Amino acid sequence: MNKTLRLLAADWQGGDKPEYYFGAELLSWLAPKNRNQKEVRVPIDHPNNTPLLKNNGVFAQKVVKENVQKSKRIIEEEQPEKIITLGGTCLVSQAPFDYLKGKYKDELGVIWIDAHPDISNPEIFYNEHAMVLGNLLGKGDPELSKIVENQLSLDSILYLGLQEPSFDEKNVLSDLNINYKIQQDKNLNYSEIQEWINKNKFKKIAVHFDLDVLDPSLFRSVYFAEPGKDDFPSDAGNMSLIDITTILTNLFDNNEIVGLTIAEYLPWDAIELKELLNKLSIFNQ
Repeated sequence: MNKTLRLLAADWQGGDKPEYYFGAELLSWLAPKNRNQKEVRVPIDHPNNTPLLKNNGVFAQKVVKENVQKSKRIIEEEQPEKIITLGGTCLVSQAPFDYLKGKYKDELGVIWIDAHPDISNPEIFYNEHAMVLGNLLGKGDPELSKIVENQLSLDSILYLGLQEPSFDEKNVLSDLNINYKIQQDKNLNYSEIQEWINKNKFKKIAVHFDLDVLDPSLFRSVYFAEPGKDDFPSDAGNMSLIDITTILTNLFDNNEIVGLTIAEYLPWDAIELKELLNKLSIFNQ
């Protein structure tokens, strides 16, 4: 029997947004339970009203590095064959994907489902969650990259749902020599993804699923649907849950998926209702 670890990693500091913490906890409740899968909570500090400070140009760099190292220690102790990671920001993929690359070597292919490339660095951005894939390639934030033990190879990564990168991101993508396709008008379909898997002879697949790849007019629990906000620094995703469901179910039916990260869940309606309930005195009597 395969040993599957469920990792609850409620990193919120990587995106400097406390709501990611609650999103991770709700994901843990939503994800189907399995008595054969051990769930371990990464001990991440609960959000408070203290503002995060920059270290080396990155908000809470020291803290987010510690969060990744906490995840690494848990994974190394458990030695799983498969990892489900429930986040939190996109940064939560760093430790499990590092481990899976070390375990499966060149057999591992990575499908990065995200509206954004996540290859930023402290010279062009200040939140760590935009640097996680760059870290895994050894080229993101130098402080976080140096704790990656098993770097991903450029040809082992396939973007799904990628929108127009920023000018700086395009320069980084060019420097990294990553082969990517902007998918504003047409996303990759399952057959194209499977063709890539077969061509590269990947026997194991790790999937990073950032929910902001979804169209915020269809799925409102994402960054780009934040109530009262209409100005964002990057483009929103354009996929539907039907699109994602079709692709993921086919991928899982026809491949061995050894890693699944679900990240950046921001359930705004539930958050606002929770805030309302917190104001009612009857709950404190």
